[in-house]
Amino acid sequence: MSKTIGLAVLAATVVLTQSAMAQTKWPDRPVTVIVPFGAGGNTDVLARIYAERLGARLGQQFVIENRAGAGGTTGLAAMVKATPDGYTIAVGTGSGIATNPVIMKDKLAYNPEKDFAYLHLIATQPNMLVVHPSVPAKTLPEFVTWLKANPDQAYATSGSGSSQHLCGEMLIQSAGVKMNPVAYRASNQQMQDLIAGQIKIACDNFSTANEQVKANNVRALAITSTRRYPFAPDVPTFTESYKGFEVLAWFGWIAPVSVPKDILDKLTAQLDAIGKEADVRKRLEALTVEFSGLSGAAFAEFARKEREALVPIVEKAGIKAP
Repeated sequence: MSKTIGLAVLAATVVLTQSAMAQTKWPDRPVTVIVPFGAGGNTDVLARIYAERLGARLGQQFVIENRAGAGGTTGLAAMVKATPDGYTIAVGTGSGIATNPVIMKDKLAYNPEKDFAYLHLIATQPNMLVVHPSVPAKTLPEFVTWLKANPDQAYATSGSGSSQHLCGEMLIQSAGVKMNPVAYRASNQQMQDLIAGQIKIACDNFSTANEQVKANNVRALAITSTRRYPFAPDVPTFTESYKGFEVLAWFGWIAPVSVPKDILDKLTAQLDAIGKEADVRKRLEALTVEFSGLSGAAFAEFARKEREALVPIVEKAGIKAP
């Protein structure tokens, strides 16, 4: 072996050894956790619950960085562009991982099938169809009858392609009714208008809508999960009237796909273990979200099926990127 080749082999060995040592030591400095929405919402709260436990288990801070914008896609795009060393990860949602990739297609700055490593699906939550008390319907079939007699009613959404928008479009397609989406910047604004009677229909995330149901400010008609939700077992599902009707909000840990496998495996194992902690489960229940715990390939397959299910709905409704 020549001296030049020998030195090259030695240098490569040193680099590989250093890389292996760096991976073994991970994390040896704080880890950034991108939350693609503002502080205070379910995504942010769930991320902080897990980040706190990751920090305690791994001996480093997991620092939340809120990067809101474009329906959750701005933050995920930033994660994909980060150095894939395990020090920038994210908590994504159905909007950023499933809905917007279907709506925005090639305009999106990432590909959820090629750019993400799927670590741990924390939880899911359905939407709840609620109406102002002035609406005479007490059940979903009665509501559909009322809509057909009173077409072109406005319903509140959080914007084009949001779970609220999809819920309305699915009802339009399933029941043959006519409604018009009205976009709000924040869920609390649409609930305020619903309570005041300025708008009469909303299909909001369960945690938001159910608070107003319990306060007798609005009336619940249906849940968008395929089975009755444990936090409101008396509320019927849409599928009891229209098969295949499901809209879920969901929240899960992801990382850039090029992060070294040993780091991804370590992260996944820790996240799975955190999800089994009794205190964490109690905190999730307080948020009225349903623990999932899918990880790795099972989480990736869940996300793929969610995207596939949205394609015919989006195409038939003609939903475009905002």
